[in-house]
Amino acid sequence: MGNFGEFVRLVGEEGEAFLNTGEYSGILRKGPPLQLILRRSKKVAVTGSDMFLGEHEHTIDAKGRMAVPAKFRVQMDRGGVISKGMGVCLSVYTMQGWEEKSAELASGKSSDELRDFERRIYPSASEIELDGQGRMVIPAKLRAYAELGTEVTVAGVRDHFEIWDRASWQSYQEKLEAEGGTIPF
Repeated sequence: MGNFGEFVRLVGEEGEAFLNTGEYSGILRKGPPLQLILRRSKKVAVTGSDMFLGEHEHTIDAKGRMAVPAKFRVQMDRGGVISKGMGVCLSVYTMQGWEEKSAELASGKSSDELRDFERRIYPSASEIELDGQGRMVIPAKLRAYAELGTEVTVAGVRDHFEIWDRASWQSYQEKLEAEGGTIPF
């Protein structure tokens, strides 16, 4: 496939890779011939990191759509999974991140614990894709679970991002500040 350095990540099937040059992003498939299945032909940010970082204020429209922060869109280009989060929020993972987290959480559980875990998480989870404007649709049941209004905060949390009702996020942050605690760096 050639050496595309930091712009190519292996994904899915053997011989398939994700290309991100900053100008184009898409799937490369080994040939013959080598194929680029184009996902986007507009400029996309190259962050050099697969981590979700930062706090972003967004809104949810009447159809349940929310624009994903621009910094997160490249990572979500292949879709993802939205599910109930820890606390009153929603968690959004890339497909690969969801599979890894799912395996991590399922390992070491007894059959009863695993059954309960699977029945809580998987039925409420939903696959998502971004539309041409970088928006995702948040299912109504998940919006109700997280008590989301129209104003939300999107918080990057290392391997995923969370969606909180803005007032709930502010209350949670105030609680953390009041508890004190030290940040290790």
